[in-house]
Amino acid sequence: MKVISDLLITALYTVFVQNLVMSSGLGMSEAMRISPRPNTFIKLAVMISGFSTVTSVLCYLVSVHVGGYSHAIRALIYGGVLTGVYFIVAWVVNIITGDKETMGILGIAALNTLVFAVPYINDSAAYSLADSIGSGLGAGFAFILAAALIGSGARAIEKNDRIPRVFKGTPAMFFYVAMISLGFVGFTGTQIF
Repeated sequence: MKVISDLLITALYTVFVQNLVMSSGLGMSEAMRISPRPNTFIKLAVMISGFSTVTSVLCYLVSVHVGGYSHAIRALIYGGVLTGVYFIVAWVVNIITGDKETMGILGIAALNTLVFAVPYINDSAAYSLADSIGSGLGAGFAFILAAALIGSGARAIEKNDRIPRVFKGTPAMFFYVAMISLGFVGFTGTQIF
């Protein structure tokens, strides 16, 4: 029961307090680019959730055995783990579907900065295996939450007639995302200035 509660608490913490997309900008460009396209958004969100969870677990298992190495060596190890997971998943997806669009989304999901950052955060926070699973799942759900907020904001900005034409689109979107990000940074307790 403690394992499940640790997993859930860490996942909720990662989604709402330590939302890496909104408070650190990890994966933000993909969230902004993909949020208006619901079909692609769902595929990417599922893939990012899967990659962040699997790499969290595997990197935790590796870090148990390779403690004491420098950050550069850990980066190589974590990068190797992520590369291995990507190749295995790409091979399986290619056999099952062979769809070029899915393969492209798979590459974008695997190389997302959010996925690569999760093992480092787990390592620096000294997370247990259950915490690492929760952190991986939470990072995926944090991406989903951020992309959904960005998508709804983009639709609201597009419908708003009072925004001057010069500010419509990207400038208004950047302002909107900045305001949401400030709210998430406030939850982290990080001092901005």
